[in-house]
Amino acid sequence: MEERRMYRAERETSREEALGILEEAAYCVISTVDEDGAPYGVPMSFVLMDGKLYVHTTNAFGHKMDDFRRDARVSVVAVVDVEACYEDDFMTSRYGSAMVTGRIARVEEDKDVRRALVALCMKYLPEYKHEIGGAIEREIADTDVWVIEPETVRGKAGRRKKRA
Repeated sequence: MEERRMYRAERETSREEALGILEEAAYCVISTVDEDGAPYGVPMSFVLMDGKLYVHTTNAFGHKMDDFRRDARVSVVAVVDVEACYEDDFMTSRYGSAMVTGRIARVEEDKDVRRALVALCMKYLPEYKHEIGGAIEREIADTDVWVIEPETVRGKAGRRKKRA
């Protein structure tokens, strides 16, 4: 599929910068299409590992898991450094965003599930790294891990301040 030209193409980032935005982002929104053809987006914690995005869910049931199983196509958006500003007589925003399209699949291998869960825990609660093993053991029976294989990775940034 041919990528569309981005409106405000001068704000498009390199793929590497888009991946950097994904590394920085605290959360993302994963969007699917439900069985009725309606869009469904849900905010999720995630980790970028080996160029792929990993998320965890319950293994019981739910709207997003039903969508993941029925149609693996997903769209992911993450945003960082959002700040409203008035600059050069113009009201606007500073931001960095990354958009990913791809396919999501349930991670089957136990070692890969555990590796992703450790990476998620280290991203969000590194100060509790000594508790990760026990937490995984207590919760793994009720947990699924999903991986998104990116087909496209694009970024867009506007008036974003350079990090020191």
